[in-house]
Amino acid sequence: MPEPAPPGRRSLSPSSFRSFHDAYAAVLADLTRASGHISTRGNAGPERLNVSFQLGNPAARVPMFASRKANIVFNLAEVLWFLGGRDDLAMMRYYAPRMAGYSADGVTIAGAAYGTRLFRTPGPGRRSAFDATLDLIREDPDTKRAVIPIFGAHEVGDGEHPDVSCTIAFQLFKREDRLHAVCYMRANDAFQGLVSDVFSFTFIQELAARLLGLRLGTYTHHVGSMHIGDQHLAKARAIVAEARRARPSSLPVTPMPASTTRAMVEEVCAQEAQLRANRISHTLDSLAKTGLPAYWQRLIALLELHRHLIHQPGRPIDEDMLASLDPSHWWLLHHKWPARVPSPDVLGWDRP
Repeated sequence: MPEPAPPGRRSLSPSSFRSFHDAYAAVLADLTRASGHISTRGNAGPERLNVSFQLGNPAARVPMFASRKANIVFNLAEVLWFLGGRDDLAMMRYYAPRMAGYSADGVTIAGAAYGTRLFRTPGPGRRSAFDATLDLIREDPDTKRAVIPIFGAHEVGDGEHPDVSCTIAFQLFKREDRLHAVCYMRANDAFQGLVSDVFSFTFIQELAARLLGLRLGTYTHHVGSMHIGDQHLAKARAIVAEARRARPSSLPVTPMPASTTRAMVEEVCAQEAQLRANRISHTLDSLAKTGLPAYWQRLIALLELHRHLIHQPGRPIDEDMLASLDPSHWWLLHHKWPARVPSPDVLGWDRP
């Protein structure tokens, strides 16, 4: 056994990564070597207790691995579901039919509906927890109380619902001119849930920073039980192997505009609902007429392209709209639907 480092040389801070791409590979590499193995509720696999990491650029929130095929459309839809304070199954089942397994009544989702705790107002004239937290930071910039509890005491031992909250709490810190965020998780499935959770909470952090007029700080993710199912180990090893042989993602990350308002977010949520129901479609011209900043237009374009993939399977994709996306989003869309979406490599972009 090596001697412990002298107290003055110990670092008590989590490992820091420039992007989630790098952190994700490190988490999977660690889990594939883990000796601990658990089996709970019929799910068996390796586990690490007390895993933490920090992201220097939380806007770089998506892992860019060809072997992972992250569903960027689902990630966006889920955070919009949160921002709307929703708990309905219908919206999420449209983007991921497997979400039906998280509902006890076939109508609502209980545990994973973090938006009900973050963004839903408790009554007329009342503020959401998110808005109350931002107001607290405005009133007391150095506060340590900007915490939004998510896991409820009633969820302990809850056998009625197939899903309970994995997230314990979300905390924000204004320090100097930056907004830092910390997410506390009781547990995380490293192959599936981790990707979605980091996307959503870093997106919410960036939104909070814009609404407060602050720069984006670090994002820290603390997990009590980081685990992965045995059925996903082979895929996890493939991602780790890809990370070792390929250079890190070099595609640019577009920041959320400083001009972002709640009204813009509400408009994007309204557009999502219409596109999901196939009541509207968009061209680049109609997106421009929304008056939204280009960042938000590109996210609606992503939802429009998904609408096309679902509702117009026999028609070719709009390549002009594809070219309007962030390069990383086009790349992810291609790797999720390679038969329908042409590769961005045709434009000479480097592969991540």
